[in-house]
Amino acid sequence: MNAKAVKGIAFAAIILVAIPIGLSAKDPAGSVLVWNPVLSSSIERLTAESRTFREAIDALGLTGRHAVLTTPDHLPERITIDFDATVLAQAYPLTAERSRVDTVVVVFNIDLLQKLSGLSMSAIDFEDDLDRIVAHEVYGHAIPVLMAGNLSGHCADPAVGQSAMASCAVQRENVIRKEMNLGLRLDYGRESLALAHRYHH
Repeated sequence: MNAKAVKGIAFAAIILVAIPIGLSAKDPAGSVLVWNPVLSSSIERLTAESRTFREAIDALGLTGRHAVLTTPDHLPERITIDFDATVLAQAYPLTAERSRVDTVVVVFNIDLLQKLSGLSMSAIDFEDDLDRIVAHEVYGHAIPVLMAGNLSGHCADPAVGQSAMASCAVQRENVIRKEMNLGLRLDYGRESLALAHRYHH
């Protein structure tokens, strides 16, 4: 079954609820499973530098639910995800019976981020932008759904005409940004990323 994107988060159905195996790294609580070393490094920075993010990951670990972080070229098997290659990231809650959600797959388009930034993946500006995106997708979108255990936890991106600062997901992202000195997000889109400022010079 194909996933359908809805306001910054997409919903997918999963036939088998089991977590895919063979992951390259995971956080100490086992609640964030990562299939990419660049994403793993971002999670390490977020948990080290943001108390709020770290506490959220610890709380998620008590639920037995998981966020799976991956890239478009390493999508979990048996799940059909219609990922839009023009976006930087997308979260996909995997719904089981009675709309239960035990897993959210978050796909990060790292290659697109690198192409837009023109930076190496070890550059500070690249890492900062990736951390901003991971904070938004994981803390802003995935964790609220996983803590609720169903889609009632959906934390939305700004609606049409709504201020970015009024959106649930951006408000949550800004908590992490503030703790990590990554600047507050005042708009919705790529203008809040370092890569946008590179185009202005």
